[in-house]
Amino acid sequence: MGGARSRGVRTVAGVMLAGLLAAACADGDVRPQAAATGTPPRTGELTWGTCPEPSEAEAQVWGAAEHRPAYARHAARLRCGTLTVPADWTAPQGRRLELAVALLPSTGDGPAEPLALNPGGPGVSGRLMPIGIASGGAHALLDRYDLVGLDVRGTGRSGPATCPAAESLDAGPQPAAPTHRTARAYWNRLARAHTTCAEADPAQLASLTTTNAAHDLDALRRALRAPRLHYYGVSWGTSLGATYRTLFPTHSGRTLLESVVSPDPDLRGLLDGVTRAREQRFEHFTAWLAARSDRYGLGTTADEVRTRLLSLRERLTPRPLRTSDGTYGRVETDQYLDAEPADRAGAGAALSALARGRAPAGDGDGDGKPRAAAPPLVAPFAGTALLCSQVTHAASFTEQWSAYGERRTAYPVLGATRPMFPGSGEVPGTSTCAGLPAPERPPVEPGRADGPLLLVAHRDEVITPLPWARAMRARTGGSLLVVGDGEHGGMAGGGCAGRVVGFFAGEEGAAAEGGVCEP
Repeated sequence: MGGARSRGVRTVAGVMLAGLLAAACADGDVRPQAAATGTPPRTGELTWGTCPEPSEAEAQVWGAAEHRPAYARHAARLRCGTLTVPADWTAPQGRRLELAVALLPSTGDGPAEPLALNPGGPGVSGRLMPIGIASGGAHALLDRYDLVGLDVRGTGRSGPATCPAAESLDAGPQPAAPTHRTARAYWNRLARAHTTCAEADPAQLASLTTTNAAHDLDALRRALRAPRLHYYGVSWGTSLGATYRTLFPTHSGRTLLESVVSPDPDLRGLLDGVTRAREQRFEHFTAWLAARSDRYGLGTTADEVRTRLLSLRERLTPRPLRTSDGTYGRVETDQYLDAEPADRAGAGAALSALARGRAPAGDGDGDGKPRAAAPPLVAPFAGTALLCSQVTHAASFTEQWSAYGERRTAYPVLGATRPMFPGSGEVPGTSTCAGLPAPERPPVEPGRADGPLLLVAHRDEVITPLPWARAMRARTGGSLLVVGDGEHGGMAGGGCAGRVVGFFAGEEGAAAEGGVCEP
């Protein structure tokens, strides 16, 4: 199989805070309970209770199973509760939801303010992120902040929204490129599944919007009796943070948005931007291979390497290499060509072997096989609904298919493959928003707010490319910091964690405009 990790695995992994350790709540097998008064909680009420036992997925994904010392240090101090909010903030007297909250109190001597955390997705459970931060390189944030995790509405333990018909839909084996007929058939199947789930509970689906989630954040601020809310969000969490700052500018504290999503909600433009970034990353890969021609033997110039690799792909498309270890054709070759910077050595070795008519062999650079998938800590349907509430031009198959054709022409290396963005369907040329009704209200246009803002982009990443952070800064102001790697998120757990701590500590120069951090 492919030298880079599989498409689905990479999408899920990309929305996580890579490199962070985490743990879970204190032992106990009950969820936070409302006070035993016989009356239901009021809207905006935060009720503290017993922390639930972490699920197997939470233990594995957030590291509780592997990092027991960190778990033991922090879990006993973790406070868990539920926040009661309206399902629809424009109708606050109607249906209500209970959102799962966890707070890790500051260890500092002085007064502490809340720092809300969100790991992105959309749809990733963020309730246990405070222990992840406290166990990693940015642990000094606890010196002055209460770290607050929240399962966004519809995710985790906050009334998870599911759509079994869509979540179990199997796209089947993917050819080198889908035909109009196969793409349309998949779109129709997904649209029918989404329509069935939407009709089962239209009010729940309508409530799953980024705007509502931003109102939930401010309800959390009020429940914590804080004059302002500080915020650290990653990936889709940057859309949530930008929306919160825009809607509640006077209550917005220090805000760090990492791996920034584009402020332009057009899905077509988002998928174009991701594909463009991947194409540029491939060009950097060819130069990297050319500089190591003695090792890989694929050419001495970037143009020579590019020509040879594309010729190799064309040769393997009609006549895949079949071995006892597997079959290597167009799909597998595309995975190697789309290698992340951290995977270049393994992908280069695999391509070198294929060019000689041999199957890739396992070695210290990786064996070219997909990496194991993480347990499902993402709520797929809720994540899809939250994302699709934030994008436009997503509901038409004709438009998505037309845009896909244009990408194939504009980006001949990787334009035919699935873009690495959650709005792209499992079959290229489709969208995960198929069959979902258009949101009743347009997404909030990002604006400016009072609190300091630091936007962080990773120089070579492709899930949320660097130009998106620059575009967001033009709308929101603030400063831009570029991390010199290809990761998606993970700054708080890596070599640049000190810049996170420095920004939230208000250190001069921590958010200097045009700054660069080499991890």
